[in-house]
Amino acid sequence: MELTLLEGDDARVRAGYNCPCGCTPSVEYVRDAGPALEGCCCGNQFAVGPNAAASLRPKDGYRPALQVFDAPWGERLDASWLIGPSVHGPSGGEVDSGHEHEHEHEHETGSPSERAIDPVCGMTVATEAARAKGLYSSLEGGDFFFCGKGCKLEFDEDPGRYLAPEYVPSM
Repeated sequence: MELTLLEGDDARVRAGYNCPCGCTPSVEYVRDAGPALEGCCCGNQFAVGPNAAASLRPKDGYRPALQVFDAPWGERLDASWLIGPSVHGPSGGEVDSGHEHEHEHEHETGSPSERAIDPVCGMTVATEAARAKGLYSSLEGGDFFFCGKGCKLEFDEDPGRYLAPEYVPSM
């Protein structure tokens, strides 16, 4: 796994990675707080903070990985993973990532014009596959595509929340 530092200042840092399943999980670690945790839909786990590895729950078939990096304020922090087979979809014992949905799709390929970004979680979605599965919504002349039923239901319940300029999708 390769860590990507997305943003940071003297109080916090956002870090993420490209999961082998195609997702891009990230977490925001707040200075002097406990480790920040994120689980991927494929079952991989990710944590950032002091002694981050201790916050991950071991699972059969998952191997640990660790990368140490310097936070913007100079502190050495751990980025830690539990990496499994990275097959998309639910797997037993996932980390609670704070999301109230599960991704129920396969990753699809296509040209950039055939893909869209799910406004709820930020995942790239093949538009024709999503349309065929009914995973889209039309609003004010625009179509929005979703990775799974959970994201579509969340969007349909409160589209203004997910279309607001200050909303940042997070896997």
